[in-house]
Amino acid sequence: MEFDTPSLEELAIVENLENLDNLESEIQPTLEEVVAALPAAEDDQLWRERTGLNDDSLCGAIETIIFMSDRPVSLAKIKGLIDNAIPLRVLHDAILRLQNGYETTPHGIRLVEVADGYQFRTKATYSKYVQDLFKVNSLVLTPTALEVLAIVAYKQPIARNEVDAIRGVDSSHIVRALMEKRLIKIVGKSDDLGRPVVYGTTPEFLEVFNLADISHLPPEHELEAMIDSGIGQMSDIQKVISDKPATTFFYDEIDELDSLSNSIKSISSETPFTKSLKQEDKKRMDDKGQVVKSAFDLLEEYLTLDDIQAENKQSILSNLLVSMADPKIVSDLQSALLNAPLLDEMEDEDFAMIDLETGEKIEKASPVMAANEGQMEVATNLFESVSREEITTALDSAFSKLIAEQKMERELANQLEGQQSDLVDFVEEKENDLERLSSQINKDASEYDLDLSFLDKTPENNVDMSQT
Repeated sequence: MEFDTPSLEELAIVENLENLDNLESEIQPTLEEVVAALPAAEDDQLWRERTGLNDDSLCGAIETIIFMSDRPVSLAKIKGLIDNAIPLRVLHDAILRLQNGYETTPHGIRLVEVADGYQFRTKATYSKYVQDLFKVNSLVLTPTALEVLAIVAYKQPIARNEVDAIRGVDSSHIVRALMEKRLIKIVGKSDDLGRPVVYGTTPEFLEVFNLADISHLPPEHELEAMIDSGIGQMSDIQKVISDKPATTFFYDEIDELDSLSNSIKSISSETPFTKSLKQEDKKRMDDKGQVVKSAFDLLEEYLTLDDIQAENKQSILSNLLVSMADPKIVSDLQSALLNAPLLDEMEDEDFAMIDLETGEKIEKASPVMAANEGQMEVATNLFESVSREEITTALDSAFSKLIAEQKMERELANQLEGQQSDLVDFVEEKENDLERLSSQINKDASEYDLDLSFLDKTPENNVDMSQT
């Protein structure tokens, strides 16, 4: 049985028909695809009918929810607050539109993804304008605390003994401090011997370091590259030293101390205030070079002298009272009372007391008292020698001079003020005359087509005499 061989044209037509069938199968969706697309379209229409929102108003609703929350808000929470039927892709698209809107226009805040949620944060450019509005306690971490925090962040979940093994020292107090700052927390227990607790980072850690989740930490190979790039070679240091002058790296403490001592010596021991005091002291010298005491100096000297006199009188009187004690003869013979003193009328006039050591008579108390009374009178007259009238006269004279000087100063000040006022009036009058003259000259010059308007301008270096 023989078959005809198809020509090249027939083969080309058959190949085109096969390609057309393949193209139709690719264009037409399958039944499964159509069924899968139907619920999405129905859900998209359902949340719109329930909430009455469209694409633009949905952005406003999401913006309100995030703005009113003080913590990052997750997509699931936003979905539950708006409508559970709304697809997550719709929420994500609305948030992207909000983020683009805040970044493309000059807003002071931005919408960022942080700690598995979204939160409004101020832009760093405008932070200086609000830093005084709220007093926020800054989080300060030491290099050791940052080291432990980095180990926990990259190796979590990790036990404390593993942190100690990596660092080579005990880290219990640092771990406790990081837990108090709510940067790490206990996330479970290890399967090792003793089942020690293991630690991990908290959502506050993501907020502080502005991370969306823990996967956004810089990879370890990037950190190693940064460390390697920051370590210099010895040849680089030698090159820097050779390029710089020797004086840059030379430091001598002796020279610094010498310069410091010279600067201290150059400080003047006098100030304008001390100079003014010295000038006032010179004004108080009379023609003979003696200091003229003021009324207050005289008063102070008078009070001091009066106090000294009172103290001296009191001391002398205390000695006189002791020396004026009248001794009594005590008899130890037949008496009603043992060692009872005898009265004055019972004393014998011929009786004389004899000092047992020298054998001399002891004088009676009356002459001693008379002598002491004489000394007291002399001392009293000595302190009364300074006349109070003389001190009073000197004080009155000093006060009179002080009042006269103050009156003379006031008169001179009033006279100077009057002369200054007359001088100011005279200068103002001359300035007005000069201004009228310049205006007249300018007016006359304009008839001859001359521009002398610069004469009307007041020079910038004129001095206001009213302020002198």
